[in-house]
Amino acid sequence: MKNLKIKSAILALSLGLMQLLYGCGAASDTDAVETTLNSSETDESTEETEPDVLEGLDLGGETIRFYTSISDYDYETSNNYIEGSGEENGDVVNDAVYYRNLNTEEKLNVELEFIQTDQLWDTIGSDIQKTVMAGDDIYDVVINDLYPLANLSIEGLFHNIKDSEYIQFDKIYWYDDYMNDLTIGNTKMFLLAGDFFIDVIRNAHALYFNKTMLTELGEDPDDLYQLVLDGKWTMDELLRYSQLAYKDLNGDAQIDKEDQFGYITVGTWGSAIPFMISADISFIERDKDGIPSIAMNNERSVTLLEKLNQFFWDSASNSTFAQDEIITRFAAGQSLFVGFQRLGSIDAFRAMEDDMGLLPYPKLDAEQSEYVTSTHDITEVGAIPITCTKTESVCAVLEQLCRETNEVVLPAYYETALKVKYVRDNVSAQMIDIIHDNISIAFPLAYNNKVNGIFLSKCFSDPLTAKKTDFASAYTAAEPAAITALQTIIDTFMENNE
Repeated sequence: MKNLKIKSAILALSLGLMQLLYGCGAASDTDAVETTLNSSETDESTEETEPDVLEGLDLGGETIRFYTSISDYDYETSNNYIEGSGEENGDVVNDAVYYRNLNTEEKLNVELEFIQTDQLWDTIGSDIQKTVMAGDDIYDVVINDLYPLANLSIEGLFHNIKDSEYIQFDKIYWYDDYMNDLTIGNTKMFLLAGDFFIDVIRNAHALYFNKTMLTELGEDPDDLYQLVLDGKWTMDELLRYSQLAYKDLNGDAQIDKEDQFGYITVGTWGSAIPFMISADISFIERDKDGIPSIAMNNERSVTLLEKLNQFFWDSASNSTFAQDEIITRFAAGQSLFVGFQRLGSIDAFRAMEDDMGLLPYPKLDAEQSEYVTSTHDITEVGAIPITCTKTESVCAVLEQLCRETNEVVLPAYYETALKVKYVRDNVSAQMIDIIHDNISIAFPLAYNNKVNGIFLSKCFSDPLTAKKTDFASAYTAAEPAAITALQTIIDTFMENNE
Protein backbone atom coordinates (compact mmCIF):
# COMPACT_ATOMS: atom_id res chain seq x y z
CA MET A 1 0.00 0.00 0.00
CA LYS A 2 2.80 2.39 0.73
CA ASN A 3 3.61 2.87 -2.90
CA LEU A 4 4.83 6.47 -2.67
CA LYS A 5 8.14 6.20 -0.87
CA ILE A 6 10.58 9.00 -0.22
CA LYS A 7 14.08 8.63 -1.54
CA SER A 8 16.87 8.56 1.05
CA ALA A 9 18.27 11.81 -0.27
CA ILE A 10 14.96 13.55 0.37
CA LEU A 11 14.74 12.10 3.86
CA ALA A 12 18.22 13.37 4.60
CA LEU A 13 17.24 16.82 3.36
CA SER A 14 14.08 16.72 5.46
CA LEU A 15 16.04 15.81 8.58
CA GLY A 16 18.48 18.63 7.99
CA LEU A 17 15.69 21.14 7.38
CA MET A 18 13.79 20.08 10.47
CA GLN A 19 16.88 20.33 12.64
CA LEU A 20 17.60 23.81 11.35
CA LEU A 21 14.03 25.05 11.74
CA TYR A 22 12.91 23.37 14.90
CA GLY A 23 16.09 22.48 16.76
CA CYS A 24 14.66 19.08 17.61
CA GLY A 25 17.76 17.01 16.86
CA ALA A 26 20.76 16.59 19.11
CA ALA A 27 23.26 16.56 16.26
CA SER A 28 24.69 19.79 14.93
CA ASP A 29 24.27 20.85 11.30
CA THR A 30 27.82 19.71 10.61
CA ASP A 31 27.14 16.33 12.20
CA ALA A 32 24.02 15.90 10.06
CA VAL A 33 25.94 16.61 6.87
CA GLU A 34 28.78 14.30 7.92
CA THR A 35 26.34 11.50 8.69
CA THR A 36 24.70 11.86 5.29
CA LEU A 37 28.03 11.82 3.48
CA ASN A 38 29.33 8.85 5.41
CA SER A 39 26.10 6.96 4.80
CA SER A 40 26.37 7.64 1.09
CA GLU A 41 29.96 6.41 1.00
CA THR A 42 28.97 3.23 2.80
CA ASP A 43 26.15 2.58 0.35
CA GLU A 44 28.48 2.96 -2.63
CA SER A 45 31.05 0.57 -1.19
CA THR A 46 28.63 -2.16 -0.10
CA GLU A 47 25.83 -2.16 -2.68
CA GLU A 48 26.08 -3.56 -6.17
CA THR A 49 25.43 -1.00 -8.86
CA GLU A 50 22.83 -2.24 -11.34
CA PRO A 51 23.14 -1.24 -15.00
CA ASP A 52 21.52 2.07 -15.88
CA VAL A 53 19.04 1.52 -18.71
CA LEU A 54 19.54 5.11 -19.83
CA GLU A 55 23.33 5.14 -19.71
CA GLY A 56 24.75 6.37 -23.00
CA LEU A 57 21.34 6.73 -24.61
CA ASP A 58 21.27 9.43 -27.29
CA LEU A 59 17.87 10.20 -28.82
CA GLY A 60 19.39 12.28 -31.62
CA GLY A 61 17.65 15.56 -30.87
CA GLU A 62 14.10 14.18 -31.04
CA THR A 63 11.29 16.42 -29.85
CA ILE A 64 8.98 14.92 -27.22
CA ARG A 65 5.63 16.70 -27.11
CA PHE A 66 3.52 16.95 -23.95
CA TYR A 67 -0.19 17.79 -24.06
CA THR A 68 -0.43 19.44 -20.67
CA SER A 69 -3.39 20.91 -18.81
CA ILE A 70 -3.41 24.53 -17.68
CA SER A 71 -6.95 24.35 -16.30
CA ASP A 72 -7.30 25.97 -12.88
CA TYR A 73 -10.62 24.26 -12.21
CA ASP A 74 -10.92 23.50 -8.49
CA TYR A 75 -7.32 24.45 -7.69
CA GLU A 76 -4.05 25.70 -9.19
CA THR A 77 -2.91 23.79 -12.27
CA SER A 78 0.08 21.49 -11.87
CA ASN A 79 1.51 22.66 -15.18
CA ASN A 80 3.72 24.98 -13.12
CA TYR A 81 5.52 21.81 -11.99
CA ILE A 82 5.45 20.08 -15.41
CA GLU A 83 6.35 22.80 -17.89
CA GLY A 84 7.30 25.55 -15.46
CA SER A 85 8.03 29.05 -16.64
CA GLY A 86 10.80 27.93 -18.98
CA GLU A 87 13.36 30.09 -17.23
CA GLU A 88 14.90 30.78 -13.85
CA ASN A 89 13.05 33.38 -11.79
CA GLY A 90 14.42 32.89 -8.28
CA ASP A 91 11.52 30.78 -7.02
CA VAL A 92 12.94 27.59 -5.54
CA VAL A 93 10.34 25.25 -7.01
CA ASN A 94 10.19 26.92 -10.44
CA ASP A 95 13.95 26.81 -10.76
CA ALA A 96 13.98 23.15 -9.77
CA VAL A 97 11.43 22.41 -12.52
CA TYR A 98 13.51 24.41 -15.01
CA TYR A 99 16.69 22.47 -14.22
CA ARG A 100 14.84 19.14 -14.20
CA ASN A 101 13.67 19.75 -17.76
CA LEU A 102 17.03 21.12 -18.87
CA ASN A 103 18.93 18.21 -17.35
CA THR A 104 16.65 15.74 -19.10
CA GLU A 105 17.15 17.44 -22.46
CA GLU A 106 20.93 17.41 -22.07
CA LYS A 107 21.14 13.87 -20.68
CA LEU A 108 19.18 12.26 -23.52
CA ASN A 109 19.75 14.79 -26.32
CA VAL A 110 16.06 15.64 -26.73
CA GLU A 111 13.88 18.71 -26.82
CA LEU A 112 10.79 18.97 -24.61
CA GLU A 113 7.82 20.75 -26.12
CA PHE A 114 4.70 21.61 -24.14
CA ILE A 115 1.32 22.03 -25.83
CA GLN A 116 -1.16 23.60 -23.43
CA THR A 117 -4.86 22.84 -23.17
CA ASP A 118 -7.43 24.55 -20.97
CA GLN A 119 -10.31 22.07 -20.85
CA LEU A 120 -12.25 20.45 -18.04
CA TRP A 121 -12.67 16.75 -17.31
CA ASP A 122 -16.00 16.60 -19.16
CA THR A 123 -14.59 17.77 -22.52
CA ILE A 124 -10.94 16.72 -22.60
CA GLY A 125 -11.80 13.04 -23.16
CA SER A 126 -13.69 13.66 -26.38
CA ASP A 127 -10.97 16.06 -27.55
CA ILE A 128 -8.26 13.42 -27.14
CA GLN A 129 -10.47 10.71 -28.62
CA LYS A 130 -11.16 12.73 -31.78
CA THR A 131 -7.48 13.51 -32.25
CA VAL A 132 -6.30 9.93 -31.82
CA MET A 133 -9.13 8.37 -33.84
CA ALA A 134 -8.27 10.77 -36.68
CA GLY A 135 -4.69 9.49 -36.60
CA ASP A 136 -3.26 12.92 -35.83
CA ASP A 137 0.25 12.56 -34.39
CA ILE A 138 0.40 15.95 -32.67
CA TYR A 139 1.56 14.99 -29.17
CA ASP A 140 3.46 12.11 -27.57
CA VAL A 141 2.29 12.28 -23.95
CA VAL A 142 -1.10 13.29 -22.61
CA ILE A 143 -1.23 14.63 -19.04
CA ASN A 144 -4.78 15.12 -17.88
CA ASP A 145 -7.56 13.97 -15.57
CA LEU A 146 -7.73 10.38 -14.30
CA TYR A 147 -11.42 9.84 -14.97
CA PRO A 148 -11.47 10.59 -18.73
CA LEU A 149 -8.07 9.01 -19.39
CA ALA A 150 -9.14 5.78 -17.65
CA ASN A 151 -12.21 5.64 -19.89
CA LEU A 152 -10.07 6.17 -23.00
CA SER A 153 -7.72 3.38 -21.94
CA ILE A 154 -10.63 0.96 -22.26
CA GLU A 155 -11.09 2.04 -25.88
CA GLY A 156 -7.57 1.05 -26.91
CA LEU A 157 -6.32 4.60 -27.52
CA PHE A 158 -3.06 4.37 -25.56
CA HIS A 159 0.18 2.42 -25.87
CA ASN A 160 0.81 -0.42 -23.44
CA ILE A 161 3.85 0.51 -21.37
CA LYS A 162 3.86 -2.60 -19.16
CA ASP A 163 6.99 -4.07 -20.77
CA SER A 164 8.78 -0.85 -21.67
CA GLU A 165 12.52 -1.25 -22.03
CA TYR A 166 13.20 1.98 -20.16
CA ILE A 167 10.53 2.49 -17.48
CA GLN A 168 11.72 0.94 -14.21
CA PHE A 169 8.46 0.42 -12.34
CA ASP A 170 10.19 -0.98 -9.27
CA LYS A 171 11.90 2.35 -8.58
CA ILE A 172 10.56 4.64 -5.90
CA TYR A 173 9.77 7.45 -8.33
CA TRP A 174 7.10 5.35 -10.10
CA TYR A 175 3.80 4.72 -8.25
CA ASP A 176 3.53 1.09 -9.25
CA ASP A 177 0.71 0.10 -6.88
CA TYR A 178 -1.41 3.05 -7.97
CA MET A 179 -0.90 2.25 -11.66
CA ASN A 180 -1.54 -1.46 -11.16
CA ASP A 181 -4.84 -0.69 -9.46
CA LEU A 182 -5.95 1.02 -12.67
CA THR A 183 -5.29 -2.02 -14.85
CA ILE A 184 -7.55 -4.73 -16.21
CA GLY A 185 -5.54 -7.93 -16.45
CA ASN A 186 -1.88 -8.56 -15.69
CA THR A 187 -0.34 -7.82 -19.08
CA LYS A 188 -1.44 -4.28 -19.92
CA MET A 189 -0.74 -0.91 -18.34
CA PHE A 190 -1.76 2.35 -19.97
CA LEU A 191 -1.91 5.04 -17.29
CA LEU A 192 1.22 6.61 -15.86
CA ALA A 193 1.72 7.94 -12.34
CA GLY A 194 5.05 8.89 -10.81
CA ASP A 195 6.98 11.78 -9.34
CA PHE A 196 6.98 13.69 -12.66
CA PHE A 197 3.17 13.52 -12.64
CA ILE A 198 3.19 15.59 -9.47
CA ASP A 199 -0.54 16.27 -9.60
CA VAL A 200 -1.05 12.86 -7.95
CA ILE A 201 0.73 14.13 -4.84
CA ARG A 202 -0.87 17.56 -5.02
CA ASN A 203 -4.32 15.93 -5.26
CA ALA A 204 -3.83 13.76 -2.17
CA HIS A 205 -6.67 14.56 0.23
CA ALA A 206 -5.83 16.01 3.64
CA LEU A 207 -7.83 17.24 6.63
CA TYR A 208 -6.83 20.72 7.77
CA PHE A 209 -7.58 21.81 11.33
CA ASN A 210 -7.37 25.00 13.39
CA LYS A 211 -4.75 24.44 16.07
CA THR A 212 -5.54 27.69 17.84
CA MET A 213 -9.22 26.79 18.18
CA LEU A 214 -8.39 23.31 19.41
CA THR A 215 -6.17 24.77 22.13
CA GLU A 216 -8.91 27.24 23.14
CA LEU A 217 -11.28 24.27 23.45
CA GLY A 218 -8.96 22.88 26.10
CA GLU A 219 -7.37 20.22 23.89
CA ASP A 220 -3.69 19.74 23.14
CA PRO A 221 -2.98 19.47 19.40
CA ASP A 222 -0.11 17.15 20.24
CA ASP A 223 -2.62 14.64 21.61
CA LEU A 224 -4.44 14.68 18.28
CA TYR A 225 -1.19 14.18 16.40
CA GLN A 226 -0.28 11.34 18.73
CA LEU A 227 -3.55 9.58 17.88
CA VAL A 228 -2.44 9.58 14.26
CA LEU A 229 1.09 8.45 15.02
CA ASP A 230 -0.23 5.65 17.23
CA GLY A 231 -2.54 4.47 14.43
CA LYS A 232 -5.65 5.33 16.46
CA TRP A 233 -7.03 8.19 14.35
CA THR A 234 -10.50 6.87 13.40
CA MET A 235 -13.86 8.27 12.27
CA ASP A 236 -15.12 7.99 15.85
CA GLU A 237 -12.25 10.17 17.06
CA LEU A 238 -12.91 12.71 14.32
CA LEU A 239 -16.55 12.91 15.39
CA ARG A 240 -15.56 13.34 19.03
CA TYR A 241 -13.20 16.22 18.27
CA SER A 242 -15.71 17.80 15.90
CA GLN A 243 -18.45 17.79 18.54
CA LEU A 244 -16.22 19.71 20.95
CA ALA A 245 -16.21 22.71 18.62
CA TYR A 246 -19.88 23.43 17.89
CA LYS A 247 -21.19 26.76 19.27
CA ASP A 248 -24.42 28.65 18.59
CA LEU A 249 -22.59 31.92 17.95
CA ASN A 250 -25.64 34.06 17.14
CA GLY A 251 -27.68 32.66 20.02
CA ASP A 252 -30.79 31.94 17.96
CA ALA A 253 -31.05 28.32 19.14
CA GLN A 254 -30.89 27.26 15.47
CA ILE A 255 -28.14 25.46 13.60
CA ASP A 256 -27.22 27.80 10.76
CA LYS A 257 -24.22 28.97 8.78
CA GLU A 258 -23.35 31.67 11.29
CA ASP A 259 -22.52 29.14 14.00
CA GLN A 260 -19.13 27.66 14.83
CA PHE A 261 -18.73 24.09 13.59
CA GLY A 262 -16.49 21.14 14.07
CA TYR A 263 -16.41 20.35 10.35
CA ILE A 264 -17.51 22.26 7.27
CA THR A 265 -17.41 21.11 3.68
CA VAL A 266 -19.05 21.15 0.25
CA GLY A 267 -21.94 18.70 -0.08
CA THR A 268 -21.89 14.93 0.37
CA TRP A 269 -20.34 13.77 -2.91
CA GLY A 270 -16.73 14.86 -3.37
CA SER A 271 -16.37 15.55 0.34
CA ALA A 272 -17.31 11.98 1.27
CA ILE A 273 -14.99 10.28 -1.23
CA PRO A 274 -11.82 10.65 0.89
CA PHE A 275 -13.64 8.92 3.77
CA MET A 276 -14.77 6.09 1.47
CA ILE A 277 -11.21 5.46 0.30
CA SER A 278 -9.58 5.96 3.71
CA ALA A 279 -11.89 3.28 5.17
CA ASP A 280 -9.93 0.68 3.17
CA ILE A 281 -12.93 -1.41 2.20
CA SER A 282 -12.56 -4.04 -0.52
CA PHE A 283 -14.07 -2.44 -3.62
CA ILE A 284 -12.76 -5.14 -5.97
CA GLU A 285 -10.89 -8.41 -5.99
CA ARG A 286 -8.86 -9.86 -8.87
CA ASP A 287 -8.49 -13.37 -10.22
CA LYS A 288 -5.15 -14.97 -11.12
CA ASP A 289 -5.18 -13.12 -14.47
CA GLY A 290 -5.76 -9.75 -12.82
CA ILE A 291 -9.38 -9.43 -13.96
CA PRO A 292 -11.41 -7.42 -11.40
CA SER A 293 -14.78 -8.26 -9.90
CA ILE A 294 -16.92 -6.34 -7.43
CA ALA A 295 -16.19 -7.34 -3.82
CA MET A 296 -17.66 -4.59 -1.63
CA ASN A 297 -20.70 -6.35 -0.17
CA ASN A 298 -19.26 -6.82 3.31
CA GLU A 299 -19.56 -5.65 6.91
CA ARG A 300 -16.97 -2.90 6.52
CA SER A 301 -19.12 -1.28 3.84
CA VAL A 302 -22.15 -1.49 6.13
CA THR A 303 -20.18 0.16 8.93
CA LEU A 304 -18.80 2.83 6.60
CA LEU A 305 -22.23 4.04 5.47
CA GLU A 306 -23.43 4.16 9.08
CA LYS A 307 -20.42 6.19 10.20
CA LEU A 308 -20.68 8.56 7.23
CA ASN A 309 -24.26 9.34 8.22
CA GLN A 310 -23.31 9.69 11.86
CA PHE A 311 -20.56 12.18 11.06
CA PHE A 312 -22.03 14.24 8.19
CA TRP A 313 -25.44 14.72 9.83
CA ASP A 314 -24.18 15.49 13.31
CA SER A 315 -25.03 19.02 14.46
CA ALA A 316 -21.32 19.83 14.57
CA SER A 317 -20.98 19.24 10.80
CA ASN A 318 -22.25 21.47 8.01
CA SER A 319 -21.99 20.43 4.38
CA THR A 320 -24.08 23.25 2.88
CA PHE A 321 -21.23 25.67 2.17
CA ALA A 322 -19.88 26.60 -1.26
CA GLN A 323 -16.25 25.83 -1.95
CA ASP A 324 -15.00 29.40 -1.60
CA GLU A 325 -17.03 29.77 1.60
CA ILE A 326 -15.41 26.88 3.42
CA ILE A 327 -11.93 28.28 2.80
CA THR A 328 -12.93 31.79 3.93
CA ARG A 329 -14.82 30.63 6.99
CA PHE A 330 -12.20 28.12 8.06
CA ALA A 331 -9.48 30.75 7.70
CA ALA A 332 -11.62 33.09 9.81
CA GLY A 333 -11.82 30.53 12.62
CA GLN A 334 -15.39 29.36 12.15
CA SER A 335 -14.66 25.63 12.03
CA LEU A 336 -12.22 23.24 13.65
CA PHE A 337 -11.86 21.05 10.54
CA VAL A 338 -12.39 21.75 6.85
CA GLY A 339 -13.07 19.06 4.24
CA PHE A 340 -12.68 18.76 0.46
CA GLN A 341 -9.04 19.90 0.58
CA ARG A 342 -5.85 18.42 -0.82
CA LEU A 343 -2.14 18.95 -0.28
CA GLY A 344 -2.21 21.23 -3.31
CA SER A 345 -4.84 23.38 -1.56
CA ILE A 346 -2.41 24.52 1.11
CA ASP A 347 -1.75 27.86 -0.64
CA ALA A 348 -5.36 28.89 0.06
CA PHE A 349 -4.58 29.18 3.78
CA ARG A 350 -1.38 31.21 3.48
CA ALA A 351 -2.90 34.30 5.12
CA MET A 352 -4.66 32.40 7.92
CA GLU A 353 -3.89 34.10 11.25
CA ASP A 354 -4.60 31.13 13.50
CA ASP A 355 -2.15 28.25 13.60
CA MET A 356 -3.11 25.49 11.22
CA GLY A 357 -2.25 21.81 11.14
CA LEU A 358 -3.15 18.98 8.82
CA LEU A 359 -3.94 15.30 9.18
CA PRO A 360 -4.55 12.21 7.08
CA TYR A 361 -8.14 11.15 6.69
CA PRO A 362 -9.12 8.75 9.48
CA LYS A 363 -9.31 4.99 9.47
CA LEU A 364 -12.75 3.43 9.58
CA ASP A 365 -11.97 1.77 12.91
CA ALA A 366 -9.09 0.82 15.18
CA GLU A 367 -8.80 -2.62 13.56
CA GLN A 368 -7.72 -1.10 10.24
CA SER A 369 -4.00 -1.69 9.81
CA GLU A 370 -2.95 1.35 7.78
CA TYR A 371 -4.12 4.79 6.76
CA VAL A 372 -5.17 5.13 3.13
CA THR A 373 -4.98 8.39 1.20
CA SER A 374 -7.39 9.16 -1.61
CA THR A 375 -6.53 11.27 -4.60
CA HIS A 376 -9.18 13.30 -6.37
CA ASP A 377 -10.91 11.64 -9.33
CA ILE A 378 -9.59 14.39 -11.57
CA THR A 379 -5.98 14.07 -10.51
CA GLU A 380 -3.77 14.38 -13.58
CA VAL A 381 -2.02 11.23 -14.79
CA GLY A 382 -0.25 10.41 -18.04
CA ALA A 383 -0.70 8.24 -21.14
CA ILE A 384 0.99 7.73 -24.51
CA PRO A 385 -1.51 7.88 -27.42
CA ILE A 386 -1.33 5.14 -30.06
CA THR A 387 -0.61 7.83 -32.65
CA CYS A 388 2.83 8.30 -31.08
CA THR A 389 5.52 6.76 -33.32
CA LYS A 390 8.43 6.92 -30.87
CA THR A 391 7.06 5.13 -27.83
CA GLU A 392 10.34 3.85 -26.40
CA SER A 393 11.97 7.27 -26.74
CA VAL A 394 9.03 8.74 -24.85
CA CYS A 395 9.36 6.07 -22.14
CA ALA A 396 13.06 6.86 -21.77
CA VAL A 397 12.30 10.56 -21.37
CA LEU A 398 9.57 9.85 -18.81
CA GLU A 399 11.96 7.62 -16.86
CA GLN A 400 14.53 10.42 -16.76
CA LEU A 401 11.92 13.05 -15.85
CA CYS A 402 10.70 10.93 -12.93
CA ARG A 403 14.28 10.44 -11.73
CA GLU A 404 15.03 14.14 -11.98
CA THR A 405 11.76 15.06 -10.28
CA ASN A 406 12.60 12.79 -7.38
CA GLU A 407 16.09 14.20 -7.07
CA VAL A 408 15.54 17.87 -7.95
CA VAL A 409 11.87 18.93 -7.80
CA LEU A 410 10.49 16.98 -4.85
CA PRO A 411 13.14 18.24 -2.43
CA ALA A 412 12.08 21.75 -3.44
CA TYR A 413 8.31 21.23 -3.55
CA TYR A 414 7.51 18.43 -1.14
CA GLU A 415 10.16 19.05 1.48
CA THR A 416 10.65 22.81 1.23
CA ALA A 417 7.52 24.43 -0.20
CA LEU A 418 5.04 22.20 1.63
CA LYS A 419 6.74 21.33 4.87
CA VAL A 420 8.74 24.44 5.59
CA LYS A 421 7.07 27.34 3.83
CA TYR A 422 3.48 26.71 4.85
CA VAL A 423 3.24 24.11 7.60
CA ARG A 424 3.77 25.64 11.01
CA ASP A 425 4.97 22.77 13.16
CA ASN A 426 7.28 19.81 12.87
CA VAL A 427 4.60 17.18 13.53
CA SER A 428 2.47 18.46 10.66
CA ALA A 429 5.43 17.67 8.45
CA GLN A 430 5.19 14.07 9.67
CA MET A 431 1.48 14.12 8.82
CA ILE A 432 2.36 15.08 5.24
CA ASP A 433 4.67 12.07 5.08
CA ILE A 434 1.83 9.78 6.21
CA ILE A 435 -0.54 11.28 3.63
CA HIS A 436 2.08 11.02 0.89
CA ASP A 437 3.24 7.50 1.69
CA ASN A 438 -0.24 5.97 1.80
CA ILE A 439 -1.75 7.10 -1.51
CA SER A 440 -3.59 4.06 -2.82
CA ILE A 441 -6.83 2.67 -4.28
CA ALA A 442 -7.51 4.26 -7.67
CA PHE A 443 -9.90 1.83 -9.38
CA PRO A 444 -13.17 3.13 -7.84
CA LEU A 445 -12.13 6.73 -8.56
CA ALA A 446 -11.42 5.97 -12.21
CA TYR A 447 -14.32 3.66 -13.05
CA ASN A 448 -17.18 4.52 -10.65
CA ASN A 449 -19.39 6.10 -13.30
CA LYS A 450 -18.63 3.33 -15.79
CA VAL A 451 -19.77 0.69 -13.30
CA ASN A 452 -23.22 2.13 -12.60
CA GLY A 453 -21.86 4.25 -9.75
CA ILE A 454 -21.74 1.29 -7.40
CA PHE A 455 -18.36 2.04 -5.84
CA LEU A 456 -18.86 5.59 -4.60
CA SER A 457 -22.25 7.07 -5.44
CA LYS A 458 -24.99 4.42 -5.46
CA CYS A 459 -23.92 2.68 -2.26
CA PHE A 460 -22.46 5.56 -0.27
CA SER A 461 -22.93 9.12 -1.50
CA ASP A 462 -26.55 8.79 -2.66
CA PRO A 463 -27.85 7.14 0.54
CA LEU A 464 -25.74 9.55 2.60
CA THR A 465 -27.36 12.52 0.86
CA ALA A 466 -30.78 10.99 1.59
CA LYS A 467 -29.74 10.30 5.22
CA LYS A 468 -30.14 6.55 4.73
CA THR A 469 -27.97 3.92 6.38
CA ASP A 470 -29.18 0.73 4.68
CA PHE A 471 -26.14 -0.36 2.67
CA ALA A 472 -27.59 -3.79 1.85
CA SER A 473 -30.59 -2.30 0.06
CA ALA A 474 -28.48 0.19 -1.87
CA TYR A 475 -26.04 -2.50 -2.94
CA THR A 476 -28.74 -4.97 -3.94
CA ALA A 477 -30.38 -2.34 -6.14
CA ALA A 478 -27.11 -1.35 -7.80
CA GLU A 479 -25.41 -4.73 -8.15
CA PRO A 480 -27.04 -6.26 -11.28
CA ALA A 481 -26.40 -3.27 -13.53
CA ALA A 482 -22.92 -2.83 -12.06
CA ILE A 483 -21.91 -6.43 -12.76
CA THR A 484 -23.12 -6.10 -16.35
CA ALA A 485 -21.33 -2.76 -16.75
CA LEU A 486 -18.05 -4.10 -15.37
CA GLN A 487 -18.21 -7.08 -17.71
CA THR A 488 -18.79 -4.70 -20.63
CA ILE A 489 -15.70 -2.73 -19.58
CA ILE A 490 -13.65 -5.93 -19.41
CA ASP A 491 -14.92 -7.19 -22.79
CA THR A 492 -14.35 -3.82 -24.47
CA PHE A 493 -10.89 -3.58 -22.95
CA MET A 494 -9.93 -7.05 -24.17
CA GLU A 495 -11.32 -6.43 -27.63
CA ASN A 496 -9.57 -3.11 -28.10
CA ASN A 497 -6.27 -3.99 -26.45
CA GLU A 498 -5.32 -7.40 -27.87
